[in-house]
Amino acid sequence: MKRNAVIAALTAVAVIGGGAAAVAVSSGDDAPATASPADRVSLVSGQESTAPADRDDDQDAKDDDQDDQRDDKGAAADPGNVTVAQAIAAALNHTSGTVLSADLDDDGDRRWEVEVATGGSTVHEIEVDSTTGKVVRTETDRDEDDAAAELKAVQGAKVSARDAAAAVDATVTSVEFDDGHWEVEAGEADWTVPLDTPRASREG
Repeated sequence: MKRNAVIAALTAVAVIGGGAAAVAVSSGDDAPATASPADRVSLVSGQESTAPADRDDDQDAKDDDQDDQRDDKGAAADPGNVTVAQAIAAALNHTSGTVLSADLDDDGDRRWEVEVATGGSTVHEIEVDSTTGKVVRTETDRDEDDAAAELKAVQGAKVSARDAAAAVDATVTSVEFDDGHWEVEAGEADWTVPLDTPRASREG
């Protein structure tokens, strides 16, 4: 007996990776019909996810902004428990003289290297532990180039190495006499301080 009604059975198979479904149609005949390409339906999700790469880019942008803000004031380096002023005081307590430079050596041992001139061309390099503030090593160079000229310029100056470091409102990692003025490093920022007044000017 021939059926009067047409029964249609729809079967949707969702493919997660492609987001598409194929629809199979069955007519009144016993043999099922195969859906044509035109009957294929694309499924599009209504929700959009933020790709991990996009989130990483956003975080990188925030990190860059924070780095720029730190650089404006001088990125806070980690000199340990001992500031440049304390390292200079420890060096002068060990060897009396005039400080030409103080630099934080962060290549492993984390020590302050303080150069103290004592007269003529003699310069003492005094290493101060950045955690304890104790002098851990000394070395003497009795024929240091330009030491006599630098000593003469610094001895007559109103601003010492310690004064120059204090003029910068940031964590100082280096201060040294160079080309007639003090050069101070604080993180990624470089500053100059004249010998006659403790006023820091940022370079660049």
